[in-house]
Amino acid sequence: MLKVLIAAGVVSTLAVPASAGQRAFYDRSGAFAGSASSHGNSTSYYSRSGSFAGSAVRNSNGTTTFYTRSGSYAGSSSRR
Repeated sequence: MLKVLIAAGVVSTLAVPASAGQRAFYDRSGAFAGSASSHGNSTSYYSRSGSFAGSAVRNSNGTTTFYTRSGSYAGSSSRR
């Protein structure tokens, strides 16, 4: 069963084109630093090694709420 779940995850990852809400980040020296993947009003962030690093959710009132990798509240932005 574990092999089936892993295979399904790989297929769904490969099916999403890079232009569909995925973005890479680079440090000053040009080395890959991490990535982000957007889905609707939320964005998930990943470290250089591919580990989940946290997320952000855009709220209907114009603010953004940030969460840590464990899902704990980390803060929010104010409205512009």
